[in-house]
Amino acid sequence: GLSSQAYFERRLRHLDAEHYSAAGLLPFRNGSQGIELLLPLERPWNSFTKSYDPLGWNLFGGKRIPRQEKSAGTTATRAFMETASEISEGPQNETVERWLRTGAVLWYPMGKFALVVVDVTQEKLDDLPERYKEFKSKAGPTEEMQVNSYGVSRWRKQIDALEWVPVSSLLPEASGEISDLLNSCLQVEGFRAFLDGSTPFEEIPEGSGELPHSSGGKEPGNGKGWDKGNAGYDKGKGKGKFGKGGKDKGKGKGGPGKGMMGQEKGMWMDMGPNSGMGMGMGMGMVPVPFGGNKGGMQMAPQVYYPAYEQDSSEVQRQLYGEQLYLLVQGQAPSPYLAQKITGMLLELPTNELLLNLQSTEELQRRVQEALEVLREDGIVE
Repeated sequence: GLSSQAYFERRLRHLDAEHYSAAGLLPFRNGSQGIELLLPLERPWNSFTKSYDPLGWNLFGGKRIPRQEKSAGTTATRAFMETASEISEGPQNETVERWLRTGAVLWYPMGKFALVVVDVTQEKLDDLPERYKEFKSKAGPTEEMQVNSYGVSRWRKQIDALEWVPVSSLLPEASGEISDLLNSCLQVEGFRAFLDGSTPFEEIPEGSGELPHSSGGKEPGNGKGWDKGNAGYDKGKGKGKFGKGGKDKGKGKGGPGKGMMGQEKGMWMDMGPNSGMGMGMGMGMVPVPFGGNKGGMQMAPQVYYPAYEQDSSEVQRQLYGEQLYLLVQGQAPSPYLAQKITGMLLELPTNELLLNLQSTEELQRRVQEALEVLREDGIVE
């Protein structure tokens, strides 16, 4: 399952990389006062108290955008660029992606949060706080909402300033106000050892898993169309998606995976202004009574869900995914593979997806095709 203990390593472990809920970026440099961290001075929104927390040092971070962000690096880059892109001649996406290649990852299990730590000592960022201050002075009042790179409208973060903060101002105790999230990360043993100089950055353990890359929100296929991280696929053998007239006409181009539905049991929703961090609210599915079906397997009847004013198709797919997962569990060798296969089934057009909820034979056929692709990719023995 997901890692229940925090760690600080070069790689994000596979299940953590697949099921993370939020991510952030932490640039650091080796300055005149030792290690210095680039932190936003922010009033973070608290979804529990429904109010802003006090102004203090925080992290650049945000919640994962479901079905669009496939890696922690992508989420971390987007969260950082929401602020950095406002600065004249500030860092570009390509620059941040280069940083990620040599970064390390702190995993904080309570919020399934991945913090990508990157060394920017050789970058020309010394005056970034001054340039952000200049932007703030010229910008004047700003809209409360902003549209991000995915076209999603989100609450604008309440960031007053950017600061290079020496570690001596954070450890052993913070000299100023800091967010709960930053405080929690500072308690992680391996990260603390790096900050106090006990473990040089180049000696951080490699670990096992995935590098904190960023793909701009689009994960390419691998020729078979199988996205190993997130389970969307097109077999590419002349049959199209799941071997039946898919729109890619068997060219094997594949497409982005759609994420996993089994474990999360709900989509992450914004709870209010600047709710880039903190816990999400799951939209749980009310169990549907299953009727009998030949073949000895219980199938769910077709269910018509009410329309939602916002993200209707996303919510509906979420509900379909939860229902499918319950059915796939009985045919998959393990819960992990059931999650993989469910994500693959969610790649199908809606009419074919619904057919799997209604027909035992169709679902069994699709599950076997999915297992075949997973076997070819070495995920199933």
